[in-house]
Amino acid sequence: MLDSNSFIPYAHQSIDSSDIEEVAKALAGQSITRGPYVELFEKAVSAYCGVQYAVSFNSGTSALIAACHVAKLSKNDRFLTTPNSFVASTGAAYLKGTIPTFLDIDRSSGNLDLQQLEANINLPLSRGRTVVLPVHFAGIPVDMEAIDQMICNPDTLIIEDAAHALGASYPTGQKVGSCAWSTLTVLSFHPAKNLTTGEGGMVLTNDAALYQDLCRFRNNGIEKTLEMVAAYGPWYYEVAEITGNFHMTEFQAALGLSQLKRLDAFIAKRQALVSLYRELLENTPHLSLFSPKHDAYSAYHLFVVQIDFAACRTTRAQVMEKLAAEGIGSQVHYIPIYRHPVFKSTMAEISPYFPEMETYYNQALSLPLYVDLLPEQVEKVCKCLKQILAVGHN
Repeated sequence: MLDSNSFIPYAHQSIDSSDIEEVAKALAGQSITRGPYVELFEKAVSAYCGVQYAVSFNSGTSALIAACHVAKLSKNDRFLTTPNSFVASTGAAYLKGTIPTFLDIDRSSGNLDLQQLEANINLPLSRGRTVVLPVHFAGIPVDMEAIDQMICNPDTLIIEDAAHALGASYPTGQKVGSCAWSTLTVLSFHPAKNLTTGEGGMVLTNDAALYQDLCRFRNNGIEKTLEMVAAYGPWYYEVAEITGNFHMTEFQAALGLSQLKRLDAFIAKRQALVSLYRELLENTPHLSLFSPKHDAYSAYHLFVVQIDFAACRTTRAQVMEKLAAEGIGSQVHYIPIYRHPVFKSTMAEISPYFPEMETYYNQALSLPLYVDLLPEQVEKVCKCLKQILAVGHN
């Protein structure tokens, strides 16, 4: 736990003695990789989310790459996604030769604009499929049932990026990760996330064949069956494809398993902190808060405000510098993916086609939000931010 008088970061992991004890047990075990903790963690997450299969990976990025690989994305596919995400959500498809088609966002949630998606999801293709990768931004669930109802072509594939949203749920009661309206869902366990394994990720699915493909992808493309062992001997295996080693370690899984027991309490704490933020920042001039149209239960991963910095006669950089001088961290989520040089090489200047994303990006500021953040620290953040904006305006 951080000292209440120390610098307040925008995000921080919450580690307690039970986490340390579980990690110590794993380190003292017979194997520190490919052992029982990984399987226990996978089963616990799949049970929590209400999905049949879970395959762990060494990072959320690896999990996204695995999902796009087993889904057999190709250069012929139309890949519809949001520009408001970390680059990994698009980069995983890009590695398969799939060029993204970005859609604008809804600034009330930071999520994909479903009206734009509906206008594009069923457009005819001469070859390939339509693949949609919605991102549950800041822990706010996208209306997946609405997306499912848009689809006319049964070949359309949905992969959810739920890196921010473990613990969130839909109005129907299903958890994000249940794959109720998707083929694959990807999680991240980075320290900034609601549950951490240090680094780590997971892919969830209800498809048994994809589960086997994910396990093979994680393990250098290796296949080893009882039939092979019977025919050739206990040492025998075959490499079916060239992939890589993406295994999560035992001590990472032990940490995740311990943290999962407290996940609902973590989210409840985050919800209380967000409620306090909203109360203290309500009616602040030139500052707006998310007001999602979709009635779902958020995982409260990030607390993002949108500030008209020009109206306050200041800049975001100046505000962040002044907050830092007061011992307060902040961040921007996210730079639009299409602005990064790697994507500019394959597409024309497209910023004018995303007025909502551009406005959001110019105004977005993420304030501190993590389990061990204290109410008095939230009060300090809000007081300092209001003072900075008021001085800038005057």
